[in-house]
Amino acid sequence: MRTRTWIAIIAGAACFLVAAGCSKKVTKVEEPLQKPKTEQPVPKPAESQAVQLPDSFKVEDLDSKMKEILVPVYFNYDKYDLMPESVSKLEKIAPFLQSNTAIRVLIEGNADERGSAEYNVGLGESRARSIKNYLTTYGIPDNRMEITSYGKERPAFPNCGSDESCHAKNRRVEWKILAK
Repeated sequence: MRTRTWIAIIAGAACFLVAAGCSKKVTKVEEPLQKPKTEQPVPKPAESQAVQLPDSFKVEDLDSKMKEILVPVYFNYDKYDLMPESVSKLEKIAPFLQSNTAIRVLIEGNADERGSAEYNVGLGESRARSIKNYLTTYGIPDNRMEITSYGKERPAFPNCGSDESCHAKNRRVEWKILAK
């Protein structure tokens, strides 16, 4: 009889545990006292009511500004010294580079088609170096400017022949942006 009693106790305990484990809990959710307010849609401002940002917050199109400022600088025949027109261009370029300190440039020297390739590479380098030296004296750090020379290899206007105004357009320094 002892064995039957133990079996009955174990069976009863098992039924109790199964029944207790399967019971579902019901959570009662109370309704709020007040209905939540629905948000009114925010009206869009009329075009005449557009927000005006102060000048310090206006976005500037740096690419178009660079194209406007970094224009070719021209030189006289067989020379690398700066002409008055060149200095006036550089007086616009230097403040732009000072205020945009992330910009790094490559200064590309060029020559017209007359003379040997070797001579014109040297002349183009001297032209690029004269521009870099001017900008350095204006306060632009040396490490933000690199120079190169293409000599007569990259004319803006090829096959000028005896047309001096065509040759004059090839004696130049141009700019390439390395970083902005």
